Amino acid sequence: MANPALAHALAHALTAAAHGFRVIPLTRAKLPAVRSPHHHDPAPLPCHGECGRLGHGVHDASADPEAIRALFAAAPWATGYGIACGCAPHHLIGVDLDLTSGRAGDPQGAGGASGTDGRVGKPGTSDLGKPRANGARMPGTSDPGRPGTRRTTCRKDRTDGLAALARLAREHAFAIPRTVTVLTPSGGRHLWLCGPPGLTVPNSAGRLASGIDIRGLGGYLVGPGSYGSRGSYRLAPGSPAWTPAPAPPALLRLLTPPPPPRAYRFGPPSPEPGPAALAGLVRFVRASRQGQRNDRLFWAACRAYETGAGPELAPVLIEAALDTGLPPREARATVASAARSAARHLQPPETWA
Repeated sequence: MANPALAHALAHALTAAAHGFRVIPLTRAKLPAVRSPHHHDPAPLPCHGECGRLGHGVHDASADPEAIRALFAAAPWATGYGIACGCAPHHLIGVDLDLTSGRAGDPQGAGGASGTDGRVGKPGTSDLGKPRANGARMPGTSDPGRPGTRRTTCRKDRTDGLAALARLAREHAFAIPRTVTVLTPSGGRHLWLCGPPGLTVPNSAGRLASGIDIRGLGGYLVGPGSYGSRGSYRLAPGSPAWTPAPAPPALLRLLTPPPPPRAYRFGPPSPEPGPAALAGLVRFVRASRQGQRNDRLFWAACRAYETGAGPELAPVLIEAALDTGLPPREARATVASAARSAARHLQPPETWA
């Protein structure tokens, strides 16, 4: 093959398939490499491969060597491969842990924003605006000591997905298992875990915590041995090669979203709830995690207003939401929205049959 990276990626993809993983070729940008056969369609219909042609992203994923070779032959520009998550026999769950350094942003002078060369120095530092050895300054930067110029900097917070996962493990009393770990070019890592059959883990970005993305059914992980635009993906030293550990049950509970709210029932309000039911709504809100707080508060407030206990319970629900870290203004607005929604869905007494 003319593209050495293609042969390298294909060899690793075939090895992954031999261990039961379904794979697809990827570009340097980590996107599915086979172009969609529907890209010229004026109004393409949703197709997951029913048309019989290649080019449907993760829906093309296969563990069959001949099918894999056909996929790579259709994308000679591929430099990596993706491993489909959520598929038997492993029911793979990917935990993508990002690592970004907090650093100063672009300074601005009187003329506007300056550019950078894209290089990253030490975390929390920037070379922009520093004098060179000969006393000259970087192009496009201002001199803070020169009259008529100003220098402003924006700082991006540091993201450490591994530390965030460790905090979740402490808070929810589970151990992070020794499992397949792939190091990414940006300094992050991918943890591979097995899920139980029949459990659908959705894809998410930052829902568990900042710096933690989840790859579930319909998602994929970049496989070790792949080349991306920023470098290579490789197994961490001492990592198991192709044997993901089972996901801890406590972590699975975090990965699985709560059941959807019940549909509104038209008609007279439900019988007056007892103290236990009202306390359950408060506990439901208080147990909210980041990414769920608004939805859980809205759901609980709707239930309270539907049963006629809304005005009484609203302050308690707001207090419970504040305990989870939801801002006061946001909590009050969510409860007010729930009250309006419940009022719209409750019929007046004269229409009851």
